[in-house]
Amino acid sequence: MHDIFYFTDVHGYYPLYKAAMNYCMKKDPECTIIYGGDACDRGPDGYKIMRELLDNPQVVYMKGNHEDMFVAAARFIMNDLSKPLSYEEAENYLYSAYLRDFAIQVQDCIYNGGSKTLAAWIADGMPNDFVTSISKLPLTFSTDTMDFCHAGSEPKVFNSVANAEYRHDFPDRDDEMELLWDRLKLGYGWTPNRICVYGHTPVPHLPAKYYSVDKTYDRAHPCKYYGLLDDRLTGAKIAMDVGTARNGKVYVLNCLTLQAIGFKDTDFKNNEIKNHDVEQFEVIQL
Repeated sequence: MHDIFYFTDVHGYYPLYKAAMNYCMKKDPECTIIYGGDACDRGPDGYKIMRELLDNPQVVYMKGNHEDMFVAAARFIMNDLSKPLSYEEAENYLYSAYLRDFAIQVQDCIYNGGSKTLAAWIADGMPNDFVTSISKLPLTFSTDTMDFCHAGSEPKVFNSVANAEYRHDFPDRDDEMELLWDRLKLGYGWTPNRICVYGHTPVPHLPAKYYSVDKTYDRAHPCKYYGLLDDRLTGAKIAMDVGTARNGKVYVLNCLTLQAIGFKDTDFKNNEIKNHDVEQFEVIQL
């Protein structure tokens, strides 16, 4: 059986993304890689990472809330701009859009770190097929023992969306938004004998009853826990977002062994990833 790997929320930091991908492919050239969403925004190379994920047949690229914001902003921009701009012109256009009374979709994306992603897409000719592909990314994915989504949520919502996707229907928008954005149901358990793997909420923000170690970003690492809000939901959750944009770290989960392999940018300091050397620095058994 070939390995199945998962990582998530690299937020535009290409060296960390590339280190994670290279590890997976070296470990098992025929592996499946599940990417949990939020490839873009904050860092400088989100558009580049999104394109590579879409083009890799071994990747299951899942939608995150930042991909969803990108789609909403890009669709408005396509109607607003009559022609593509250079990267510098696009940056000026987006800066102006953020300052004036502009579409909330564009302002939300920029506020959440999306200006570099949008500017790169505009400078590439504003390809509509790319926006369409991102809009159609799956919200759910499952293996024999695991369920994957961006924000965690609860089994009822996950199953509702998964069933809609299986039928090639549009899922309920409220359910879709919950799988992309929810932080209120972190304490819910999961389907018995299954594990939910998710990102979105950096582990230092988990309630102390689930993640009781040092709450600083510098020491953040993946966390496996069992929700306490419903005794019938006895399955586990694994939180994999460690706050890459704040600490220069990302972890790859081997879904067969439940080992999380950590990578860090050795030149990270002052809340800025310098995009220098990335090294593997620890292995955690979950």
